Formats: sequence, C-alpha cells, structure tokens
Amino acid sequence: MVGEGNEVVADPEGFFDEALLGELEELVASLAGGPGHGGAGTLPEKFAVFLATGGRPLDEEQFLALSPDALTDRINLLTEICRDSERTQPVQAVEGFIVFFRTLLPTLAEPGVQAVKRIFFRLVPTLIQIAFHDFGESEVQRVEGRDALRSLERVLFEISSVRLAPVEGDLVFRSIDQLVHFIEAAEYAMASELISSQLLSLIARNRLARVLYHLMGVEVAVQRYLADTLGMTTPRFRLPDDAPRLGEYGPLRILEETAPDGLRRRFIQVHLPDIPILKDVVLHLVDEESGRDHALRLDRLGSAELHVPDGAYKLGLAYEPM
Repeated sequence: MVGEGNEVVADPEGFFDEALLGELEELVASLAGGPGHGGAGTLPEKFAVFLATGGRPLDEEQFLALSPDALTDRINLLTEICRDSERTQPVQAVEGFIVFFRTLLPTLAEPGVQAVKRIFFRLVPTLIQIAFHDFGESEVQRVEGRDALRSLERVLFEISSVRLAPVEGDLVFRSIDQLVHFIEAAEYAMASELISSQLLSLIARNRLARVLYHLMGVEVAVQRYLADTLGMTTPRFRLPDDAPRLGEYGPLRILEETAPDGLRRRFIQVHLPDIPILKDVVLHLVDEESGRDHALRLDRLGSAELHVPDGAYKLGLAYEPM
C-alpha cells in the first residue's frame, strides 16, 4: 500500500462515512413502525421482585444511575429469579445473555454504556418471560429466539470495539432498540434477518474502511521513519546492515535476542495504533534480488519472528483477517 508519495486521505470524523450513514438513517426510518413492547404481563410478580427497592419500584433512570456494586446485586437478583424456572434450556439462554451483559459493560465508554444499560433494563421482563415460558411453543420459534438473542449479543459486541460519533451512536442504538422490540414481540426471525444482519453488515464494511485508512497511515509513518533513519526514499531496509539502526522504539523496530540454546533470533515489530486486531495484519517483505515474498503475520503485539535470509527487502502491510 505504501507508494513513494506521502499523501493521506483525510480521516472521516466518525466511524461511518456519509453513504453508509445514509443507509443507517434509512434503516432506522424503515423500522419506525415496528412492533411495540410485548412486556411480561404473565409474570408481574417476578418482575416486581426485580424492581423492588424498599420504596418506589426501580425505574429506568434509577437503574441507569446504580453504582457498579448495586448494579451487580440487581443482575445477580435477576439471575436468581430466572433460575426458579424448571425449563433448563431457556434459563441457560437467558443466563448466558445476562453474563454477556455483565462482561461487556466494563469495556464500554460513555455514552454507549448508558445506552446498553437502557437496552438491558427494557429487556428484563422479556428475559423473565423467556426463562419461564421459553421462546415459543414450537421448536422453530425456540431456535429463532435463541438466534435472535445471540444476534443482539453480536451487535453489542461489535459496537463495543468502535468509536461512534454522537449522530452515529444515536442511529445505531435506535436500530438496536427496534431489534429489542422485535424480540419482545417474539418476532425473532425479523430481529435477526431485518435488523441485526443489516447492522452487522454496515459495521463490518465501515470497520474495513477504517482499518485500511489506519493501515495506510502506519505505512506512511514507516516510510518517513525509514527515510529519516536510513535515508531510504522507498520503504525498504537491508539485513543485517540496517538492523542495529532500527533497534530504537519507532514505527518499525528490528530486535535481536539470544535464545537459551545460544541461537540468535531476530524479530520485527510494527507500531499499529487504532487497529483492533493486530493478528489480522500481514507484513510482506519482498526480496529485491529473488523477488520472493515473505508474508509475516503479526501477533497481538504487532511483531513477528524475522526468519528471512540476509539481503535487501521492500516492505508493505496488508489487511488479511484470519
């Protein structure tokens, strides 16, 4: 991806570009008339136990304002309520979602954490309903219901690793709220197919665009670093001659260490900011003499063992998800 020029396209302000943001707006608009909350009217006592505070029942805003310890206690209470059911499979599905929510929450930043809390609170009556009465009468409904709950988990997990601009976050969480409405109304297939699949597609397409943008920025930084350090006008280096000069911390490092058996091992490391999964990046080193391409998949630290013969190498980075 690195050329001899250093021009970089301006970074978009948010996670979604204008075209895909328009698609997201259309998705929200098309779902505006979706089904409302189904509630859990057959189990009001169970829900009342979850809301009990010793005074007025807990409302949504109070739930959002709970301290971490109080929130954990309330989540544990919901788990105990659901475990009173004699239906093993639906209880396991509900408990799995509760555990997912509890694990996801600390990874979120504002305002996403409040939005996810709000979604969870609105789902509580439905979760209790599912625990005691399953997702439906037929096996098809039960399969679709479990799939819909997993789809919601996947959407929430995907957005937890991206930074959304305010307008994007509003549109995304409005879409998720519609997904919750469909789950509450037992329209599980609609939840999975109409909303979550479209949301996941939008997120995936924009994740790719953002990663490619950041990867281009990394390559430009590496090119400039090699020009300043080695005087190279193109992204290239020579082994072993340039290895000592690239040992300092920077966009590109070459490190050497001695193994317990006395053998010297050489590693190369690339600084990859704002790229969530470093193992999806492959460093390509092309031997200038033979033309052979050595593809080195980076690890979680952005490094790989440099087991290539001595010589001159051109380099480039590629996004190649595993």
